[in-house]
Amino acid sequence: MDILLILLAVFGLSFFVAYIYTAKQLKTTTQHLAESVLLYLATVDQSNQIQSAPAENQKAHNESFIKFLSESRDWAFGYIEEVQNSLKNFIDEVEPQIEHYNKYGIVIEGMSPPHDFALKKISKELDNLKKLLPEDIDDRR
Repeated sequence: MDILLILLAVFGLSFFVAYIYTAKQLKTTTQHLAESVLLYLATVDQSNQIQSAPAENQKAHNESFIKFLSESRDWAFGYIEEVQNSLKNFIDEVEPQIEHYNKYGIVIEGMSPPHDFALKKISKELDNLKKLLPEDIDDRR
């Protein structure tokens, strides 16, 4: 009977300690949950305030952004046109000499001058540059 009483006391005491520990954990968890909910509500409130900013401010921002896009597009088109004009001028200046070389460059096979290899490379690269330029299309309809 003494052993049964000791076992009952040990089990009772262990259940009591477990109950107290669980109650403390539950209290801590509840506090953390409450803090998290309050933080979430504060964040939601801030985001609602940001979203309800004056429409005039957003309109000014949108207009500035559209102006930036327009200026960027104009600059890009201007740059592309400038590069294409420079390429066209270069091709117009160099093409007659390269065409002459392509037609009359080597008079006798095996007797090529030292600059022959370089002129062949220049001729090939000039053809590649021509591919970059848009074709002249006549749009008179």
